[in-house]
Amino acid sequence: MELDSRQPLMERWIQFLYFSILISPILPAVVLLALGLAAPFLLKGKWVVRGWPEGVFLGFLVLSAIGWAFNPFLLFGWLPVGLIPIVMFGLYYLLTLWVKEGLSWSWRQVERMYLLFWLGGIYVALVTIFQRIDWIPTEKNTLFYILGFYPMQQAESVRSIGTASNSNLAAALLICLALMSIYASSVLSKRSHQVAAFATFFLFCTAIWCTGSRGAWVGLVIGLLVQVWMTGNRKRAVLLFIGLVVFGLIIYTNKTLIPREETLFATAEVRIFVWQNSYQIFSESWLFGVLPLHFGHLFEEMTGRYLFHAHNVFLGIASEFGVLGLILFLSLIVVTTHRARRWRKSANSKEEKRLAGMLISVVFALLGHGMYDYPIIAPQIGLIFMLAVIMIHTQYERRCLHKPDWTCQPSKMADGQDSEQTASFGSSR
Repeated sequence: MELDSRQPLMERWIQFLYFSILISPILPAVVLLALGLAAPFLLKGKWVVRGWPEGVFLGFLVLSAIGWAFNPFLLFGWLPVGLIPIVMFGLYYLLTLWVKEGLSWSWRQVERMYLLFWLGGIYVALVTIFQRIDWIPTEKNTLFYILGFYPMQQAESVRSIGTASNSNLAAALLICLALMSIYASSVLSKRSHQVAAFATFFLFCTAIWCTGSRGAWVGLVIGLLVQVWMTGNRKRAVLLFIGLVVFGLIIYTNKTLIPREETLFATAEVRIFVWQNSYQIFSESWLFGVLPLHFGHLFEEMTGRYLFHAHNVFLGIASEFGVLGLILFLSLIVVTTHRARRWRKSANSKEEKRLAGMLISVVFALLGHGMYDYPIIAPQIGLIFMLAVIMIHTQYERRCLHKPDWTCQPSKMADGQDSEQTASFGSSR
């Protein structure tokens, strides 16, 4: 079976992977695993071990194996804890090959995928808001699990959890969707569509408020600044920064404006306690780290309290994968940012430039949120982050290195079918 004949099947896999992110914290990992198992049969002879981000994922895979050899730990008494990150980074590697080698998407097709994802995200916002106003029943029900929300947790907290496993992960998902709203409002051609897209931004912001997450507002501010900066309007970016900082400080420090009991200053003391002990774990295994899940066991030995992660993305990477892992991660961020900017500068149309800006803004928004949390360790949020990175590198290589026909035709679509599919969004041609 030729690769071209497999294209529709591979596209449906990716589409299902995107929409699984919206409805469940568990289903994305299941779909990603199924995709990884299918990859050897659909990507024959397409194994690439160098490049970005393939080399980084393989590097983390090797580091995970070495880290477990230096710090062997059995989860539940029988499962090698190093196997979990090895499998996850192996799956991220296969996902990269799936997108790069298995799909031949133009930027228009990537645009369509993210616009559909954004529209589906309205469901997430509504679930989150309905949880807050008690419109979702609180009894346990199998149907509720299938629909992607977990009402039994709402009886214990005023913070909504949406379709994620906790409020912080729900907030991370919602800030990405909010950024996509700004993007959609700038690329849709009809005025009514633009207004509706901008209105969804406030819908997602309302849902973020319902989660009670403060770190999410930091991530959203950073993401908005990056997205505006990538438009090339530096003055607008500076003014937006000043306005958002003032507004953010009011919300961030006020107990009554966010639905949670603690103020920022009360939670800061806890965070500092976590970071100090996380740094202690890093300092004792600074080269290769202690790996995810083993971190929680060591933290409990030190403090008497179990904590899943370091509540800081950079400290989390450092403590779990050592200084080598931190270098790999930082290099991925630097190269991805450079390639996003190169892609934007090489793009022929405003819509494509805005797509590059939106994708890199999602990356930085999750990193900004990650200064107070560690959302990308969860598959549901990690996939949003990794897919944005993968799409940036894929489109950069096709736009700036390989230069297919569509890179020279700003007013034309990659094919007639794609034009029909995206017409419903009113995108400018």
